[in-house]
Amino acid sequence: MLRLATKFVWPGGKSVTFHALRALASMPIKMPSLSPTMTEGTIIKWLKKEGEEINAGDALCEIQTDKATMTLDTEDEGILAKIVKGDNSTDVKVGALIAMTCDKNEDWKNVKVPESEVEAVSETKPKLEQKDDKQQSQKEKQNQSVEKQSKGPEEQQRTEAFHAIGPAARTLIEQYGIDPSEVQGTGPKGVVMKSDVQKYIDSKQLKVKSRTQQDEKQQKPEEKKKPVEQVTQKQKPPSSSTSQGRRYHDVELSSIRKAIAKRLTYSKTSIPHQYASISSNVDRVLQLRKQMIADPKAVTKVSVNDFIIKAVAYALRQVPQMNGTYENDNLKLHSTVDISVAVATDAGLITPIVQNADRLTLNDINLNVKSLAAKARDGKLKPHEFQGGTFTISNLGMFGISHFSAVINPPQLGILAIGKNDLQLNEQLKSANKMKVTLSYDARVCDPITTALFLQAFQSYIEHPEMLTRGQGKTQTIFDF
Repeated sequence: MLRLATKFVWPGGKSVTFHALRALASMPIKMPSLSPTMTEGTIIKWLKKEGEEINAGDALCEIQTDKATMTLDTEDEGILAKIVKGDNSTDVKVGALIAMTCDKNEDWKNVKVPESEVEAVSETKPKLEQKDDKQQSQKEKQNQSVEKQSKGPEEQQRTEAFHAIGPAARTLIEQYGIDPSEVQGTGPKGVVMKSDVQKYIDSKQLKVKSRTQQDEKQQKPEEKKKPVEQVTQKQKPPSSSTSQGRRYHDVELSSIRKAIAKRLTYSKTSIPHQYASISSNVDRVLQLRKQMIADPKAVTKVSVNDFIIKAVAYALRQVPQMNGTYENDNLKLHSTVDISVAVATDAGLITPIVQNADRLTLNDINLNVKSLAAKARDGKLKPHEFQGGTFTISNLGMFGISHFSAVINPPQLGILAIGKNDLQLNEQLKSANKMKVTLSYDARVCDPITTALFLQAFQSYIEHPEMLTRGQGKTQTIFDF
């Protein structure tokens, strides 16, 4: 709130000051939905600081979505008054308050976050999860009490000591064959830390035990037990993922990898996948590519992948039943051929789109793919550059993979998995470069005959690549778009 004072002077010289309160013209900035499947995102970093002026078109922050890392641009002028979600804020729900702005003529330091928004931010954890946590903690306490009652004093003491040890400390204890009860813990609530074990090792000048010695030490307590105890107490102390000297690192998944996991799980569990494969002779493609690269007028060095994209685009034009999406129990056949090309990045797999691929030259496709791949690896793809494709290509041939099956990218109808070129003998016992491709298709809307026609069309264009260089208009199709 902003406090305003107005001074009024009476004719007799007396003055009266009237005070009024009015709200600052502040505006909230909420986490936007930057992709159709985005439900939450991660704020990588803020590009503007509190108190800094912003103008229309300025980039405020970098947000990692389930598809890529993009910048959030502002459409208004003003001052960035408050940053509610700072750098590296993870799992920020769409619609959650992330910042506040105000007009340039306002004092940004007086801007406060609305109470309703504060409550919304604080209630990020649903009540159901809190109940589940309470129930789980109660169950754990009950299980611990039952275990304590069923175990003897020595076994109970050994189990409690096992639980009061950090993972790294437990690894050292197992490697050096140390009795946990001999190490004094200095961590919270007496937890034995790695530094405690290291100090004990240095003081005793211990050496790492061999694997057989570690196994013998683990078996000694069991050997000392009576036969009756062996029958009644079959369970050993809780095992650890770091047992037997095995170490691991916890790796936090990025928003993109989490989204990939969800989409792949959805695709494999809800879409009935069927597969069809075909092998094509690519000798003429390789020969034509060499000629195009040797041309002194060549602008780019076209790749075999460029021929594949063009062949798939022409095949989709010829068999348009494959050029569609299945959404809300409705089949949509699209008038444009927009090919999604799988690109591997450090953050995960992303599929930028070569739009109108059937109308582009091989050189245009090459430049387009290179530009999109560079943007994908740098996390600079715009939403329209990776959303809305009609078919996907995944090529692992350059990695030496002979053939594989890919998972459908919903809501698309199919994805073509490309293998490497294998030198084989043909029917005339002459060597020929063969490339095997596997089509994964949605059996709900695609039948085997349609997919066979599509693969035959693709094979025809690959084995006669001259057709891919003639004209850039529409190819023959049974549908008139």
